[in-house]
Amino acid sequence: MALAPTLTFQDHRLQTPSARFSDWLVSCTGSSWAAATEHAFTRAIGDDAMPDAAYVRYLIEDYTFITDLASTIGYLVAKAPTMRSKSRLSAFLALLTSEENNYFERSFAALDVPETVYRAAAQGPVTREFSRLLLESSGKGTYAEGLACLLCAEWVYLTWGLREAKKPRPKAFYLAEWIDLHAVQGFQDFVNWLREEMDEVGSSLTEAQQQQVAQHFQEMCRLEVSFFDAVWAAS
Repeated sequence: MALAPTLTFQDHRLQTPSARFSDWLVSCTGSSWAAATEHAFTRAIGDDAMPDAAYVRYLIEDYTFITDLASTIGYLVAKAPTMRSKSRLSAFLALLTSEENNYFERSFAALDVPETVYRAAAQGPVTREFSRLLLESSGKGTYAEGLACLLCAEWVYLTWGLREAKKPRPKAFYLAEWIDLHAVQGFQDFVNWLREEMDEVGSSLTEAQQQQVAQHFQEMCRLEVSFFDAVWAAS
């Protein structure tokens, strides 16, 4: 489990007055943020150097996870403090259950993964831990805790997606479209909104609550690294 941050948000602001609450969350992850956003797996997507076996492992794990991610967003919709927040989260949920689901089905077909395989697949150990944290933080935890986990997960993908989008477009459509999904303006806008929402909600918390939120963000970042490690290890 993640350790308590050594520097409080208030102390961080004294050192960097312009820092946002979401900036502080990233600073609390230590080396995990760079390990997640700069992972060799993410670079292989943009380099068009992804081994089919690794990407199949990744897609299957991610496919088993998408239902839990949808449930996580559903919990956050219910707990969101304003109608505007509920609307933004609901719109993302609609996108997740339509465009992204269609992407998985087309990609599995292109990679010759039978429907019987990916529909019957069980989550691996890291994916189970990943899902557990998201579901518990959003379902049993506070809005701020669940929001921190979602922000970390989506912000990591935006960070590497924007970087890989600057490279020549991969020939494999499933690699190119995966970058597109995580670099398109609509996704950038959503992650930017998540940051703004986290900044507003987080700044009003007590110091103890802020520490708890930071630990959730840390743990999610660590699991992002473990998730990429697990699918890339055998490559």
